[in-house]
Amino acid sequence: MAVSESQWKEPGGPAPAPAPGRPQATAFPRATAFPPMTPAPQATAPQATVGPTPWPGAMGPPVVGPPPRLSAARPPTPAAAYGAWQGAVRPPVFKVSQPRPMYREPLPVRAQMVSAGAAAGAGWMLLFGLLMLGSARGYVWITLVAGILAWAAAAVLARFGDRGVAVGVAASSGVAVTIAGVVVAYQLAGGDWLLW
Repeated sequence: MAVSESQWKEPGGPAPAPAPGRPQATAFPRATAFPPMTPAPQATAPQATVGPTPWPGAMGPPVVGPPPRLSAARPPTPAAAYGAWQGAVRPPVFKVSQPRPMYREPLPVRAQMVSAGAAAGAGWMLLFGLLMLGSARGYVWITLVAGILAWAAAAVLARFGDRGVAVGVAASSGVAVTIAGVVVAYQLAGGDWLLW
């Protein structure tokens, strides 16, 4: 059954007048074997509003304009109350009562001690080199022995003595052993192996 606009009624309002020229629908009683059930009476609260009930979800007439500002109702912050600028908030300054620890080298390497160790190592290698001036084979072997002894002394100095002296001794003895290696390579290029 179609419903025309003239038959529509607002919920809770008066019943609309029937359309002219159309018969009004009548409800016929249904024949049932069971008696009709009537719902139990429920206590309903009286409605406070008089008149038609609003549609579900309706909040009243539409409001034209911008929505109300929520920040206007907030209380001002302490900074705003005292007149301070609220832009950048600086963190508190932490003051440390104790000074920062300074780690120092217990045995620092000084330039003067490195020079002294280099001079001692050069004198040591020169002394052993002068013992075998006659032959290249003897010079190479005695330089290797002197270099190994100098490196052992440098290791002892680095562990128990002045590390600056140890650096100088190791550097000068390394230069002397390198010179001996150059002599061996030169003789090997000519077909002579000095170490056998």
